[in-house]
Amino acid sequence: MVKSKRNGGDIVVENTFLLETLKQLVEIPSVTGQEQQVGEYIFTALQACGMDTVSRQDIGGGRFNVIAKIKGTKPGPTILMTGHMDTVDVGDGWSTDPFRAVIKGEKMYGRGAADMKCGIAAVIDSLRAVAERRGDLCGEILVAFVCDEEAYSTGVDHLIRQGIHADFGIAAEPEWKAIIGSVGKMLIKVKVQGVAAHGNRPDLGINAIEEGGKFLAALGKLEVLEHPRLGRQEYVTLKIEGGFKEYAIVVPEYCEFLINKHTVPAETKEFVITGMENLVKQLGLRAKFTFEVQPPYYPAFDLGDQVPWFDQLKEIFREVTGEELKTDYSTGVSDNNRLVPDAGIPMICLGPKGYGVHQKDEWVDLKSVEQISKVYQKFLLLKK
Repeated sequence: MVKSKRNGGDIVVENTFLLETLKQLVEIPSVTGQEQQVGEYIFTALQACGMDTVSRQDIGGGRFNVIAKIKGTKPGPTILMTGHMDTVDVGDGWSTDPFRAVIKGEKMYGRGAADMKCGIAAVIDSLRAVAERRGDLCGEILVAFVCDEEAYSTGVDHLIRQGIHADFGIAAEPEWKAIIGSVGKMLIKVKVQGVAAHGNRPDLGINAIEEGGKFLAALGKLEVLEHPRLGRQEYVTLKIEGGFKEYAIVVPEYCEFLINKHTVPAETKEFVITGMENLVKQLGLRAKFTFEVQPPYYPAFDLGDQVPWFDQLKEIFREVTGEELKTDYSTGVSDNNRLVPDAGIPMICLGPKGYGVHQKDEWVDLKSVEQISKVYQKFLLLKK
């Protein structure tokens, strides 16, 4: 056990490598779109860990995912460890420098300290320990640190298009419970095409705004399914545009609006769009309605009790932390919403205790970072 002095205070840590790795990650700004520098740091760190291969997977615009592999000496499954390298922007009101890793007691403050550089640091640290015991490793570990999770998930989209396969995976998000399911998210652009006419003869036209308004007023008639853990997720209108750009007495022939729909697993893209198309028919609307799902689209998922090696993972978690590993569901989306439905990989979120995610004064519990690194290490070396 080593006593490390930071910013005028003492903190007792057992793993100075882990602490320094996390500090370096936090102090490299990586707001979405600016992940290159932190990607290079992670690339070098994984090489130093003793991985078999480390590569940059180009996603365009000078941005890249970092992919690494290490194979054991014995047969076994492929386990995927993932994380996203980008963070949201800083915003105002911080009491510390958001790009300086400030330690107070057992907390480290900084943008990305919780979401999710703590998880990346824990994965890197666990891989270093696994590489030193390669002879005990069964199967293969695949690592993917990706860009753009906080925006359009371009990184994980590219990962899936390139072909990724694993028997099980852990996303090192700041979740102290195992997240085994999540709502999905759809953004639907609705285009309403009417017929223009002079404003004093509205009977000769079809008013796109009025037709659209009737549709929006009836959104509550759409069927909304319920999930035992995720509840009901309603339709929300976010934006509407239509009418003249410059003053004119003309029946508006076009309007469009955006509707957000968080979904539960049974509410597929087809379910939502078909429901909207049927609503137009039920209302007898005369305008032409077109429905377009906008990127990024995140399907909902629920692994239920189909989590591989979960009993062993729970035992390891209890051994390391002294706590029971509970399961939960997320009302937000992550890259797992793409990896589970689209890549067919059973993924959970499990990582350190993080607080203030996407807020000012974000921080992570450092003890939990050390603990989750040990959990990852023991699980990865488990004979499966």
